[in-house]
Amino acid sequence: MDKFIGILIVSTSTILYAFLYPLLKKANQQLPPFTTMAISMFILFLLAAFSSIFLENGLQIKTNIIKNNLQILLTVGAINFIAFWLAILGFKYMAVWQQDMFALITPVVAGIFAYFLLGEKMNPNLFTGLIIMGAGLYIALR
Repeated sequence: MDKFIGILIVSTSTILYAFLYPLLKKANQQLPPFTTMAISMFILFLLAAFSSIFLENGLQIKTNIIKNNLQILLTVGAINFIAFWLAILGFKYMAVWQQDMFALITPVVAGIFAYFLLGEKMNPNLFTGLIIMGAGLYIALR
């Protein structure tokens, strides 16, 4: 049952993220990228802050835990800023479906990063998948 719930949660997340790209491309036709980012991230900030307060027992802040993770969170914020900006800029150069095809590389690259950062194990299937995805991207974007 837990696996089914996990699949349902991740599938819903994937569908919602897929819905974001066309919405962002539509907004980006009339707004510059940083304005698009600022408004959407401000709404994300507000929703996350309210959710933290009301759904996670009142924004429990333990300074030593935050201090230990602050550098990671700042890095995540900076990487997200750059990745989001580049994604929005990419809408000018290719169709949404083409741009989203590159997201297929994410599991393989994330696996490699997880190996170095977390010590998670990699297996040959990861690299086989990378080769297949690379060939698929080449065919689709040709």
